[in-house]
Amino acid sequence: MLVVAVVLAAVGGYELWPHGGKPVSHRPASQRSPSVRPASVRPVHVPCTVSSTLVPSCGAWWGMYVPEPTAGSLVQAVQAEEGYLGRPLDIVEMYHDMSGTTNGIFPDHVEKRLARDHLLLYSWAPANWSRNTTFKWQEIASGAIDQSVIVPEAKRLKALHRPVFLSFSPEADGDTASRLGTPAEFVAAWRHIHDVFTQVGAGNVVWVWTTEGYLRHASTIAALYPGNSYVDWIGYDPYNFYTCHGAHWETFAQTVQPFYHWLIAHQLGGKPVMLSEFGSSSDPQQPGRETAWYQGIGAVVRALPHIKALVQWNSTVPGCTLRLADGSAAAQAFRQAGLSPYFRQKLP
Repeated sequence: MLVVAVVLAAVGGYELWPHGGKPVSHRPASQRSPSVRPASVRPVHVPCTVSSTLVPSCGAWWGMYVPEPTAGSLVQAVQAEEGYLGRPLDIVEMYHDMSGTTNGIFPDHVEKRLARDHLLLYSWAPANWSRNTTFKWQEIASGAIDQSVIVPEAKRLKALHRPVFLSFSPEADGDTASRLGTPAEFVAAWRHIHDVFTQVGAGNVVWVWTTEGYLRHASTIAALYPGNSYVDWIGYDPYNFYTCHGAHWETFAQTVQPFYHWLIAHQLGGKPVMLSEFGSSSDPQQPGRETAWYQGIGAVVRALPHIKALVQWNSTVPGCTLRLADGSAAAQAFRQAGLSPYFRQKLP
């Protein structure tokens, strides 16, 4: 278990007016010069900034996974989504494998276009999807695919000349008991990839270590942590699956808070936190529940100041429909949440 200091950062971006905003003199009235008027006290504005690892000092980024459309381009799909939301997306999430096919060679021309005015979040799977095969973490850590996969990809992302988020083997806590390896082998693979990118000079890559955020995996999650110098953000994927996974209904707060508080309690990294995927299924018996779930975002996230980015999963997973239906009350609630100034930060 890693134990490091957690530093809580203020997110408001403003200083309070001293003494309720009223200038105060400590001299008796009889000693004050009638020709000198106390200067009016104004609030001190601290401009919102973005760090080199894409952490906004104010509020949080607002993002989405937008599925590849069956007709038209992804750029058009993102623009259509933004038209409905009434705002641009800060983060657009992408998924790629480690093959030599179009699935594994990125950024492509569409992503280069999106990167001009969005932050891209790449989830990079240790797999070859077209062959339905995987790379063991131990194999990656050994350097066996450096020249065929890791080095070329590092050079491609470096050449983008834009900061990007990258998450290698996301949700690794769901795979360790099956086919990819042990937590120690994951850590070795993560560190090896990070070192290769550093050697290539891909300093524009921001590293997001992503887990499922499922507390029954807590001991495994702790063992998977690569170390502070290898991680820039911590991501987790909270979902209210409800009946599609045989679970009980949870509010947004109940869905998001438990793992967040576990991170804080275990002082894991003291890093900015990203909801790298999140969403809710619906309750056909009580349609208002899904709407209320999305309405809860603003107040809950403001109370969890380490959360600096949210990426809604606007799609499906096996057995679950998590897509926001166009024009639905839930979609309107998500739209309204994203219009809050708290989620309207200026991109770098």
